[in-house]
Amino acid sequence: MIKYLPIIFFFFSINANAQNYPDSNSVKEDSLKTENIKDTINADIPEGLTAKDIINNYISAIGGADKIYNIVDRTTIMRGSVQGINITIVSYQKAPNKIKQQIKAGSNEQMIIFDGEKGIMKMAGEKQEITGAELEKLKYEATLTLLTDPELYGIQLSLEGTEKVEGKDIYKIIMTLPSGIKWTQFYDVESGLKVKEQKYINSPMGLFQQEIIYEDYKEVEGILYPFKIKQSIGAQNMEFTVSSIKINTGLSDREFEIED
Repeated sequence: MIKYLPIIFFFFSINANAQNYPDSNSVKEDSLKTENIKDTINADIPEGLTAKDIINNYISAIGGADKIYNIVDRTTIMRGSVQGINITIVSYQKAPNKIKQQIKAGSNEQMIIFDGEKGIMKMAGEKQEITGAELEKLKYEATLTLLTDPELYGIQLSLEGTEKVEGKDIYKIIMTLPSGIKWTQFYDVESGLKVKEQKYINSPMGLFQQEIIYEDYKEVEGILYPFKIKQSIGAQNMEFTVSSIKINTGLSDREFEIED
């Protein structure tokens, strides 16, 4: 059995999310409540406003659907440190749903590849196939146009209301995958940008809620991306700075090949 690195990483995509998390059925409903959000607002949602409207506003705020559809491939490099260990994450993505993520943490290296159908994880000279529900989740994580076309992928969206986060009004949306897995996303009412999301992850140490905060949006090839990304998992906090995002560099399909 391959052991995971002692920290949890996520895929960086338009809908940047965590790579490991349980089916929603395995999490008690009470545990889905957000512990770190204060001052919940019970104000009415504007009449006629839907979760899809908010997602569309987000797509417009970051540059528009046309620019997202024009992404053939994307390479992202981010860096940070955890407990004095320097971390570098390089993510390669290619439309419609291929991804390779290389993670270096000190002397440890981990790689995850999804070729559009199959997924594997490599670490310490060992290789483990990703199957079942985890493979399904990996497919959605790798999809570049997941938020531009949620209906196409069988995603259900639910607007749960508004909340106050760090003094700002935020829309809370629940995304439900066809398998029933639920992801929670938060969008700034004023700017339309995604500011946070929450998921649950399974790790060798048990079940944890992962919270990801997005800050410092900058434009790359006409699209806004967050360049500061904070993660908290249990008592562990991590902060990554994106150092490079390159669009349409001509990544070959060979980059995502899985050797037998």
